[in-house]
Amino acid sequence: MAIRLQLLTADLKEIELIERYWAMDDAGQFLEKVSALGECLALPQGVTLIGFIRQRCRAFDENQVCPECGALIEIRNRSEAKKVPLRSTGLCARCKADRDAIALEAERVKDAELQRLLAEFGDRQASKRVDYATVPDAQVLLLLALDTAVTPRLTSGGFTIGDCRGLAPWYVGDFVEQLREAGLILEDPLKARPGTYYWKGDEIWSKGAQLVYLLASGTTAGDGKEAISTLSGRALTDAQGLFGLWLDYSVADVICYLSDQCDRYSLELTEQQWDELKSIMRSALESYSVGQLWFVAWAAAKDASSMTNLRYYNREKAAATIPGKIRRRLEKVRRGALELSSWSRPEHQPAGTLGMVLTETFGTDETTTGLTANACIARLTGQECASRAADVLCAPIRELMSNALALDLGTAVMLRFADLIRAGHDVSFAVEEIGSTLRA
Repeated sequence: MAIRLQLLTADLKEIELIERYWAMDDAGQFLEKVSALGECLALPQGVTLIGFIRQRCRAFDENQVCPECGALIEIRNRSEAKKVPLRSTGLCARCKADRDAIALEAERVKDAELQRLLAEFGDRQASKRVDYATVPDAQVLLLLALDTAVTPRLTSGGFTIGDCRGLAPWYVGDFVEQLREAGLILEDPLKARPGTYYWKGDEIWSKGAQLVYLLASGTTAGDGKEAISTLSGRALTDAQGLFGLWLDYSVADVICYLSDQCDRYSLELTEQQWDELKSIMRSALESYSVGQLWFVAWAAAKDASSMTNLRYYNREKAAATIPGKIRRRLEKVRRGALELSSWSRPEHQPAGTLGMVLTETFGTDETTTGLTANACIARLTGQECASRAADVLCAPIRELMSNALALDLGTAVMLRFADLIRAGHDVSFAVEEIGSTLRA
């Protein structure tokens, strides 16, 4: 007999049933069918024959031995029995229990190490300080918008990416990542849900949606609310950085609308195609408004959808034409061969707190073109005046440098210019003073 039995019952009828169930011939074939055996004994309601037998005996296959200790492998039913001797790929119950215990202990040690590393990481995060007086203007507005989106969790309690949905119509994670990379918001591993951080090999990984963030502490006394309050009264001067933020937000506004249109027509774009569209829209927004590009996005998606009815097109091929359609339409607009309509903001796509902050600060909205937004930002930051001053000084400076080089006095002129600036004179006075000396 290839099956060795360990009986757990003394009932003779039950023993007879068990032996008949496991009985085999020399070829390894079971002698009786299970359906016939089921009639030999009245079983309790809801109990199967195999379940009944398993409760009353343990069966070990003499054709299967444990690769660790050589003991016979326990089987639960006929289908697990082997007709010929072989070395099992599985372990016997004792070896499996031993190996499970070792694995469990290793997992416990590794989990303890993870908790230790996370505690150290949390301490390092808590010790970081930010001088909010030096934070770039674009990040100031982004922080103010984030504060409005997650109030009061930005300055107390912590928040997740999911809490920031009201920040912008699209790319919320990218905006939060900007602040994280700048060290303005930090991870708080102690407040994250269990399982947020985990081992993958020898590296610690995390589930981005479950990460908990908090506002970095300032270098001066006061809590996060005071830091935010200080930023709200900040004078803005970085026109280039602020226009970059306006472009980032506007791209998010346009791409969100285009994504909705693609969903409407069941058009799926690849990640590479979305990246291409993001670049196209960012370049176009330097000249046009969000509302105008909503119209462009609508027209491209509608045209692509109509192509799915053509013989040699499917939805994948039709969707792939959207970037090209948008480029060609914008080219026609630039040549004056086509005019752009402007769509109003959809009811289901709010501006988000970042859009509200930009509107309050610069007076821009979805109808504002990139050219106008750039001018508004330059005017607010004083860069418009600086540009005009530079234009006024351009000719005198060019004349001064030409005369200095002609007389081989370049070094002397630069040193004299530096002295006059250090003495408190402005650039205009220094240029005129040195220029008159050279002309004398």
